[in-house]
Amino acid sequence: MPTVLRKALLALVYGLLVVPAGLIVRRVRDPLAPRPDPRATTYWIPTRG
Repeated sequence: MPTVLRKALLALVYGLLVVPAGLIVRRVRDPLAPRPDPRATTYWIPTRG
């Protein structure tokens, strides 16, 4: 029984803390969006061969 209670509490904490925090961060800005560099002439990354 303790493992069931532990999993339920972890799910509750995740649902009440982690999910809303992630949603708030995504509303403020996109964490994966690249930030443009105004000094860059190009974003091309040269490759060999």
